[in-house]
Amino acid sequence: MLRKKIYDIRQKKRLSQTKFGEILNITTDTISRIETGKQEVDLKMLIGLSEHFDVNIQELITGKKTEAPDNTRITELETENRLMRELLNLNVSEKKVG
Repeated sequence: MLRKKIYDIRQKKRLSQTKFGEILNITTDTISRIETGKQEVDLKMLIGLSEHFDVNIQELITGKKTEAPDNTRITELETENRLMRELLNLNVSEKKVG
């Protein structure tokens, strides 16, 4: 389901896999593997999708659209992104320590 949503976002924006990868700072091969279900989506990509394409991470993962006024939606996205970055940084720190 997530791979289909990613494909749909890319198609809606009329982006090639190469350009889409450049925006998200990932390789074309990675985009291809994700869209074909051969690779899982990582947290960094979810954050990038949310920031660059104004998509809610929860909607991406669950497939359930959340309805909120624009100003509330922006605040929610900012909070989600901050929390996801902190989680990602925590994960990176744990790898360095271990």
